[in-house]
Amino acid sequence: MNNTASRIIRSEEITIDMRICTILAGGKKPGEVYFAAIAPDMELTVITLDEVPDILPCFDESDVSINLPDTSLLLTYNPAQVLKLAGKRYLTGPVILVRTNMDSDFISLTIDDVYRFQKFLASHSVTLMADNHKLPCICMD
Repeated sequence: MNNTASRIIRSEEITIDMRICTILAGGKKPGEVYFAAIAPDMELTVITLDEVPDILPCFDESDVSINLPDTSLLLTYNPAQVLKLAGKRYLTGPVILVRTNMDSDFISLTIDDVYRFQKFLASHSVTLMADNHKLPCICMD
């Protein structure tokens, strides 16, 4: 009998790492706010506010945020890392996923929020080619 535990949750074609589920479902430190981050060279990861500047140095200073459709989730990114090509905008750098309350205060993400973000990424992630180099991007249009 195989006793190895699955490290991922699959639903449709969306996969959420069990480490993310563990942190968001109960492994949280009291009072800590959790965000999610992803970048071309980084898998989706749960981070704290203290870790955000290491991934997105312009966070809460010169960053730009867009609302994930039909949610209270914001994608925060560096506007200098947006590539305009053929009438579309492609984000080529890191993204921080944040959730806010009615007072615009940051609050922790839930597993459902991460799932919604994964669905968004599944439908908006593209790979552009430039000089035989692959450039993973998020299409913002």
